[in-house]
Amino acid sequence: MASDSPLPSCATCHKFQAELPQSLKRCAGCQTTLYCSRECQKQDWRQHKRVCTSQASSHQASPSTSGPPAGAHNPGFNAVNSVLGLSNDDYLHKLPEKDGFIQLIDCFRMRMEDEYVYGGNNFGVYGDDSPVPLFKEFLDLAEKRDKLLPSWWNKKKRQECERLADNQSDRYQWADIHSAVEKSDIIEHYGDGMMPMKLRVLGEKIYGKGFM
Repeated sequence: MASDSPLPSCATCHKFQAELPQSLKRCAGCQTTLYCSRECQKQDWRQHKRVCTSQASSHQASPSTSGPPAGAHNPGFNAVNSVLGLSNDDYLHKLPEKDGFIQLIDCFRMRMEDEYVYGGNNFGVYGDDSPVPLFKEFLDLAEKRDKLLPSWWNKKKRQECERLADNQSDRYQWADIHSAVEKSDIIEHYGDGMMPMKLRVLGEKIYGKGFM
């Protein structure tokens, strides 16, 4: 007997999974609404956010096995951490100050991108909100991680980093938390195919968990 269950489709463009080259992604808030792309999710967000919380409550009422437990690292974190030579937590220590600022900013931008793509989270620019408070929280967490920041890091250096990240007088600068960045952008800018992975590992160390 044929099933009455509807076929999975994007909530915005209504394309079915079979029509798409990639898997549909769930909204990380409610874990029920599906989207085929970031564009579709952003287009639907103003309407969806009205029901997202109630759908999340309904979803959480029943047990779920999707996703890692809170605080878990993404699969392969330990192996990548070791292979890329990041296990000593001194990666940022080896960089000149300006490069250290930029890679902290890019680490944040990469994390916001991953949260959106893999988690469906509309943080900062992905939800049409200011990313500045989120970036300050990111730096707060980084300062709490033992030995992760270089010895030259202090209150003044943090202010310099924040000014660089939020420099709205120069909208063409690379390290701009008001601009979204994709994995391909990171690879092209640094000329390093492993750079996204390095930034992701650094981000996991700062946040204490993976993005999925």
